[in-house]
Amino acid sequence: MNLTGEVGRKTDNEAMQSKLDVQNMNEATRYQAARTLIKRMVLSGEVGHNQQLQPELEICRETNLSRTTVRKAISDLVNEGLLVRYRGRGTFVNISRTSSQKKLLALLCCQYPNVSGAYNLLIQGAQEAASRLGYQLLLANDYNETEAALEQAMHLNELRVAGTIIVPLQTPTSNNPTSRIIRALRQAGQQVVLLDENSSDDELVSVVSQNRESMRELTMHLVQRGYRRIAFLTGTKTQEVAEREMGFRQAMEEKGLEVPPEYFLEVAGRDPASQGRQEIDVFMAMRTPPEAIVCLHDLIALNAMGRCAERGWRVPQDIAIVGFDDLPQAQMSSPPLTSVHQPLREEGKRALELLVELLNGKKLVGHHERLPCRLVVRDSCGSTLPQKT
Repeated sequence: MNLTGEVGRKTDNEAMQSKLDVQNMNEATRYQAARTLIKRMVLSGEVGHNQQLQPELEICRETNLSRTTVRKAISDLVNEGLLVRYRGRGTFVNISRTSSQKKLLALLCCQYPNVSGAYNLLIQGAQEAASRLGYQLLLANDYNETEAALEQAMHLNELRVAGTIIVPLQTPTSNNPTSRIIRALRQAGQQVVLLDENSSDDELVSVVSQNRESMRELTMHLVQRGYRRIAFLTGTKTQEVAEREMGFRQAMEEKGLEVPPEYFLEVAGRDPASQGRQEIDVFMAMRTPPEAIVCLHDLIALNAMGRCAERGWRVPQDIAIVGFDDLPQAQMSSPPLTSVHQPLREEGKRALELLVELLNGKKLVGHHERLPCRLVVRDSCGSTLPQKT
């Protein structure tokens, strides 16, 4: 089941501006604005399940609304079941769940249209496990954008989803918005499992592949075949990306091979259909081009091979290319792509199983699973050719 509809793009600054503008609205519109603002405070995790809502007078001061308007909005949310009032104590957030809602789970990730990549296999594994265990799994698309992810998290909270699997946003490690999304879900009483990224948070449960070790093995294979000038085609610096880069550099260092700065490129743009195409042009235009290119993932490698075919560059005779993921299309490419097989379906399945265990009360504090991968050698790096001398 997909969550559809246009995803809001409202920023925190815009939300604050809306508080200041409500004084210019008519009474009915002011009431709707107050209701929306209070509801957003709850669903975004600003005020969590069983936590007390700030006093009505404080909300009035922040929104420039009358107490009558604010009280009416709160009463409406009490009737909706999102808030509960206790005489003499105040108003509290109440995100309780029915028996059917306790069987409702979600997977939040970026789903690119017309692109069949690693996330599709993660989703398939999670869907299969959910069906087997008697749960319904919703798919939420965050478009790899922070505000879209927050809006989707709020929608999942409004649906009273019991637990969510999160594939972290592909943003630099220095700016990690995923923690904000996790907090919003947890504040609403959801259980959360992190998928496809390792976590150092002892309160999180995560499932990920052995990225560093597997990338080291892939790079070592190229070196053993006689390649010395090896380049790396990478992406936005997430933790997963950093681990794969580390494995590549570790192998090159162990073999005493230099990686010139120009041999380390980050793909331009965010469209998976184009990543790797212009970068292969850059590599091949160098005075001393690399002999082999290690790509962060298969989609980049397949795009690079497609560009080689257009330009008349032979793979692997002119340039060897390898990937990571072992997508179904890797074995059908021309030539077939050497890659690292990630157990992507197994990752999705394990994340779903761990989420159910959390919902059933199992203590999994600091539980982080790192699933092994395996090298799959095909013709794109010369598997059927004599070793390079």
